[in-house]
Amino acid sequence: MSGLAQAVRRKRYDVAVAAYDSFEDVDCWEGLDLRMIQAKQFAGVHFYGDLPMILTQQSPDLVHTHGLWLRSSAQSHCWCKSSRTPYVISPHGMLDSWAVKNSSWKKKLAGLWFEYAHLNGAACLHALCDSEADSIRQFGQKNPVCVIPNGIELPIIEGSQAQPPWLSSERKALLFMGRLHPKKGIPLLLEAWASLKKRNPSVSDEWFLAVAGWSEMGHREELELKVNSLGISEDVEFLGGLHKDSKEAALSNASGFVLPSYSEGLPMSILEAWSYRLPVLMTDECHLPDGFSAGAAIRLETNVSSIEEGLSDFFEMNPIDQLAMGNQGFQLVEQQFTWDQVATKMLGVYDWLLGGGDAPESVRVYE
Repeated sequence: MSGLAQAVRRKRYDVAVAAYDSFEDVDCWEGLDLRMIQAKQFAGVHFYGDLPMILTQQSPDLVHTHGLWLRSSAQSHCWCKSSRTPYVISPHGMLDSWAVKNSSWKKKLAGLWFEYAHLNGAACLHALCDSEADSIRQFGQKNPVCVIPNGIELPIIEGSQAQPPWLSSERKALLFMGRLHPKKGIPLLLEAWASLKKRNPSVSDEWFLAVAGWSEMGHREELELKVNSLGISEDVEFLGGLHKDSKEAALSNASGFVLPSYSEGLPMSILEAWSYRLPVLMTDECHLPDGFSAGAAIRLETNVSSIEEGLSDFFEMNPIDQLAMGNQGFQLVEQQFTWDQVATKMLGVYDWLLGGGDAPESVRVYE
């Protein structure tokens, strides 16, 4: 979100940002008007909140909402409806079938309460890929949908990054980086690792799994218990949330990247891994099919045997072939996924919504 906001601002729009809670990555929002929504929270739900006041103060020409199932959806919808301000919604994969089924009763309640009206009132919905656009239609939405991917800033790597303290000089790191959440499929990855180690104990002599990210819903504690029960505590390092220099060091020093997710919009973590020329192991649910066709990734399915097979194939690859996979990923990002390219497409949608005329090529208008 910060990457898109910064890229749009660099082009020509004035951008203000409103969000709940505090930011660990405040530097990403430098130069933008960043407002924190003051709200009370109970049982994971925000109540009250001063988003309407923030919107009134800003008086935007257009509102772009990211994510669903939050009370900000209701407040944004009501304000936009009363002020006749068009708005765009980016669900970020939250209308994919797996995501909708997860805690489904809560989402049905939130939908009846406010989210269905919020979705139905959007001037345009934003899908990150073709499959997400299909999921939006399957959910029942008839709004126009623009299909525009996430983007990335290509890193400027000056010399070699300092080796992080968790990286052993004897073993290579296969990196996971993202939220520690059940939908990411990390328990499957741990089980596959343990099974592969039983078949081929030498794996742990050459590789270890580095798990970076902040915990949601107490998932890190669950994963740590699983690591111990599987007997692979010497093979897994939990790194916590990484930002700025520590994040760059992890990506610069890892030898591969893995995301065995059940559901994604379009994961920034994989684009970041490719920007650092890392070979990737991922599922179809990551919605980056070009990565497979370009030879930049190994396909995993969301089951233990498939992940075990993918890990085995990757570990047995010649290092030169692994490097070639990473280079293919870098070329893919360079050609299709820079923020400059993404912002140009998004600005085309904004201009269309504000000025009318023909819809840009990224937009699908349904009868």
